[in-house]
Formats: sequence, structure tokens, C-alpha cells
Amino acid sequence: MSRFSCLLWLEEVSSTQDFLKEREGLNCVVCAKKQTLGRGRYGRSWHSDEGGLYLSFALQEELKDEQTLPLVIALSVCQMLEDYGFLTSIKWVNDVYIMGKKVCGVLVEKLKNRSIVGIGINVNQKAFPQNLSATSMFLASGKEYSTVCVLLSLLDKIEKHLNILKEKGFKAFRDDIKRRLLFLDQEVIIHTNPPTLGILKDISEEGYLILLTAQGEKKIISGDITLRGIIG
Repeated sequence: MSRFSCLLWLEEVSSTQDFLKEREGLNCVVCAKKQTLGRGRYGRSWHSDEGGLYLSFALQEELKDEQTLPLVIALSVCQMLEDYGFLTSIKWVNDVYIMGKKVCGVLVEKLKNRSIVGIGINVNQKAFPQNLSATSMFLASGKEYSTVCVLLSLLDKIEKHLNILKEKGFKAFRDDIKRRLLFLDQEVIIHTNPPTLGILKDISEEGYLILLTAQGEKKIISGDITLRGIIG
């Protein structure tokens, strides 16, 4: 039986993540046309006007390599977008880019007995605030898309990938994700305390970045990544 046999579609919600977190027994994919308090990593605001696809679902099962879940979900988004003809890349650890701009963000929140996965995809938006380096499927192609078709295609990819993740672990996805890594073989800054500077060389079997630094290879477990000299 599919994990995603139940869909709940809302016109507007503060956040699909919060809606699902507040309803522990609800085993549905919660979708919304608009969020008033959408958010990403570190509580950052996620622009969630109409035209996008915003969804969350809960995972009750134990998954191998659960810390790599955002990367596997991001790969699912990439493959869905590639079916529509887009060239994609993954900005570690949870963003999907097309044409150098963000088109999707993934948020995984671990609770006591389950994980809540949130995904925001820019589908048919015609414009974004000037301070956002964002795009949509429409802006990148000039075509409008059915959000329902996008959703069903994405859930099919995620379903298959979760089964593989549970059976084989993250190593089954490592090469596909590495090929799509934004900034691969370029000099980057990891914005930790203190910042780490190096050339992005690889991704480990645990989903960590491998940087070639002045001190040698270093594994990066967390932090924001940008090209050297670029903020954002």
C-alpha cells in the first residue's frame, strides 16, 4: 500500500508543517495553495504565495541514514523536474535549483516518534520579491503546469526512493546526487563558526560534503554553502 494514498488539499494554511505537527494521528499528505507562515531551515521565511505547491507528510518508519533524507527528497524533486525537461542541481543540503535560481526547498523536522517532511516547489508564480534569488517552473519555461500533475509525479518519485533508502541506504543515491551538486569542483565557503573555505570535491556515504581545504580533506556535517565571494 502506498504511503501517499490520502491527500488533503487546503486553500490556505499557516504552514503545512505546523498543520501536520499539530495532528499526530493524521496520516495524509497535506497540500496547500498558499501558506501565510511558510518556513525553511533555521526558521527562515519561505515565500508561499499562490502558484506554488506546498506539501508536508509524516514518516513513521525507521529509515537507514535518516540524516540524508533531505538530499534524497531533493533528488526526487530533481528527477520530477527533469521529466518536464529542466536541468537541475542540488544546493546541499536541501535546495533544488534550475537556471541558477532556487525552485524548491525541502525541510525535514524530526519529532519524538516521526519525521515531518515539507516541500515547497515554485510552479506557476509569475514574479518574486527582488531580494529573492528564486524562479518557478513557469518563469523558466514560459509554460503553466498542473500542480496536481506535479504533485502526483513527485510523490511517485518519493515513494520509490523511500523504499530504496529503507532497503539499501544512502549509498544507492550518492552518485546521482553528486552529479547534480551545485558548486562541485568550485571554491566555496561553508558558513559555520568559524567559516570553512575549500574546494567542493565530493559527498560522503553519510551525505556529508567533502571539501579540499588548506589543511587537507574535511567532512562538513552542516552549514550553509555559497561560492567564495558570493552571499546567498
